[in-house]
Amino acid sequence: MQKYKMYIDGEYVVSASGKWFDSYNPDTGEPWAQIAQGNAEDADRAVRAAHKAYTEGPWPQLTPSQRGLLLHKLGDLVARDARKLAEAEVRDNGKLIAEMQGQLNYIPQCYYYSGEARAEFALVKP
Repeated sequence: MQKYKMYIDGEYVVSASGKWFDSYNPDTGEPWAQIAQGNAEDADRAVRAAHKAYTEGPWPQLTPSQRGLLLHKLGDLVARDARKLAEAEVRDNGKLIAEMQGQLNYIPQCYYYSGEARAEFALVKP
């Protein structure tokens, strides 16, 4: 069975407690994956890592246009893997594949819009 770790501070990690929980396929009633069961310590670790990345990493050095390009790239990655992401969501929550595929086909547009808005904001002078 597939195990999914948490992604914190640039790496996949198990929870501080080492606990896992099963994710059940609503169609079959069978577990299809195990997910790391995070707790307050894991949330703290994730928030600290995110704050550090936002304030000390390369992100604050990027221009709004560069950030926009990264958001656009994220949209491209979601579009590339839309089918795989939709199939995982169907297994996890029982939605119809047509519904999930439609949603996953639309989500990249949100990142494209965010990227364009950030790039446009860079052109505005106070």
